[in-house]
Amino acid sequence: MGGSMNDRSVSGNLSVSVCMGRQPVFDVKRHLWGYELFCVSDHKNSAMAGLVEKENVAVNVASSTYINIQQMMDQGKKIMVDFTEKGLLGELPYALPPVFAAIRITEDLWRMKTLAESMNQLKADGYLIVVDDFTADPECEAFYKMADILCMDIASLDNETLHRLTGEALEYEGQLLARSITRHEEVKTYGEMGFTLFHGTFFKTPEMLTVRKISSSEISRFTLLKIMEEKDPNITKLAKTIQADVSISFRLLSYLNSAAFGFSQPIQSIQHAINLVGWSQIKKWLRVVILSDMGRSSDTPELLVLSAQRGKFLEKVAEDHNFWGFSPDSLFMLGTFSLLDTILGIPMEKIVEHLPVENKLKKALCQDPNNEYLPLLKLAQSLEETRWEEAESLIQNLNLDHEKVKAALQAAINWANEIASVRI
Repeated sequence: MGGSMNDRSVSGNLSVSVCMGRQPVFDVKRHLWGYELFCVSDHKNSAMAGLVEKENVAVNVASSTYINIQQMMDQGKKIMVDFTEKGLLGELPYALPPVFAAIRITEDLWRMKTLAESMNQLKADGYLIVVDDFTADPECEAFYKMADILCMDIASLDNETLHRLTGEALEYEGQLLARSITRHEEVKTYGEMGFTLFHGTFFKTPEMLTVRKISSSEISRFTLLKIMEEKDPNITKLAKTIQADVSISFRLLSYLNSAAFGFSQPIQSIQHAINLVGWSQIKKWLRVVILSDMGRSSDTPELLVLSAQRGKFLEKVAEDHNFWGFSPDSLFMLGTFSLLDTILGIPMEKIVEHLPVENKLKKALCQDPNNEYLPLLKLAQSLEETRWEEAESLIQNLNLDHEKVKAALQAAINWANEIASVRI
């Protein structure tokens, strides 16, 4: 069964188009280790709650330029993909590059003797082997010994079981990965227990280590955002204002002149950019650039991509469901600004005082439970965290069209991945 990615024929049903998503995995120093990839189908007969298409992930990842897989590898990042029995028997892991690909497999699959040989060969061919939901089963000892990573879902384990399993896992050479981490302090706690990799929503959670005021530099960025949102702005004056901010104008021009856009001629100035693609589009990109410039931590690149994804998703949902009467541009801002408290390390209640958005949006950003925009923001969050049943319930309660929601998600992920391909 030996071989490389180049000499394997990979089977798989590619007739169903999919949308690729990714969730970051961090090391104990909160540096990005890589991504867990997932794939959502847009098949008309699929319900949102059942859209994780494991069989299509590897092939679609390997063939998708928008997932930026080459860039991930160039940066030394890993990609983790879950596989089923069908995927392993079809040799789908070989659609992914060895060394950088981590193949996540359940203990139940290891117990199937027909698959043990396949896993041994994957290991020999340079793939990382990941044990999903480590249970310390003596029957799987050979599996644990070959594994590069042992995963445990922290949320599903009581304290006694967690300590027992951790102690047994540390007897093997593989790294320990903690899933379902929701708070920053848990990284330190579980790191001290022996875990070295962390997956969960913690990186999106504001970390208020010290109380600080908004800096003069940040205030100038908020002032620029307010100028941008003026109705019928003087474009020439606006272009000069943006151009005068050296950091922002440099980032924006570098972004627009990157390969992600492929303009036939270099963009020389902000005025040139506005004339070429229009103020409406420039404004969206500029918001993302400003957020990037305000970032203060190693998590900022991932938060920036996620902010962009939320903004584009909510914008598309508003465009496709105009009976709601929501402004697509307002919802774009809601999504884009929704992680500002995490990016800046300042309570959202302080930040919204400086944001050029209506009061209803400010209340949504502050998680007002009675706010009419909040369910849409929660829908974006449930989709990015692959909480499909919650997303299904929200879609029904909001009376949204499944197909349009899935199309909006795909457009948002694609747009966010384009942003991720450029180091703004």
